[in-house]
Amino acid sequence: MNETKKTGSTVSGAMAWSEQVSMSQEEIDEFLSGRWLCRLATLRKDGSPYNAPAWYYWDGVCLFLMLTSNRLTCKNLLNDPRCAAIIDMDDRPLMGMRKNLAKAVHIAGKATVITRESGEEIQFEGGPWKGFQAFDECRLTMLGRYGFWERDGVLGLSTDKLRELVFDEDDIKGSQLEKDHVQRVIVKIRPDRVQAWDFSKAPFGRQDGD
Repeated sequence: MNETKKTGSTVSGAMAWSEQVSMSQEEIDEFLSGRWLCRLATLRKDGSPYNAPAWYYWDGVCLFLMLTSNRLTCKNLLNDPRCAAIIDMDDRPLMGMRKNLAKAVHIAGKATVITRESGEEIQFEGGPWKGFQAFDECRLTMLGRYGFWERDGVLGLSTDKLRELVFDEDDIKGSQLEKDHVQRVIVKIRPDRVQAWDFSKAPFGRQDGD
């Protein structure tokens, strides 16, 4: 009779939040330093929820987004500043359940919408950008987080070229890019609650030996 020798194996994963899978502040900061998408939930005037994706920056204290004033998300926030954001990754649909690397940070709080016309400076309250930045400076700083730069060998519309276009009014006159530039706002969300999880911290199943 043939015998099969078992080798060590671990099945890891979790299905719901628990203290065991919670993330420390340092882990949250490191995860949110990635260039993920934020999905922001806001409230319509009739009280129904609305959800939309956006680029973000986390300074360790507050969450910042760049939107345009004509987006429903922005209109909702001006009417009701309460909102909730989720930034997450989950490899299980691609890699299966054996190694569960699902991570997420959920942030609920109130938003302040800052426009260029207000003349207000944006305050980063932590991180390497801590301090105040003028509106346009802040916008370019945040845009650079997601950019594809010529220094990285990018072909086509690099972030370098995009920045030049944004500030060359003749080149973008009458274009959608000009409209977006004029209508751009920065949203600062101060969290009331932060909940984060890293499911890889919760092993389950059995550990097989020889």
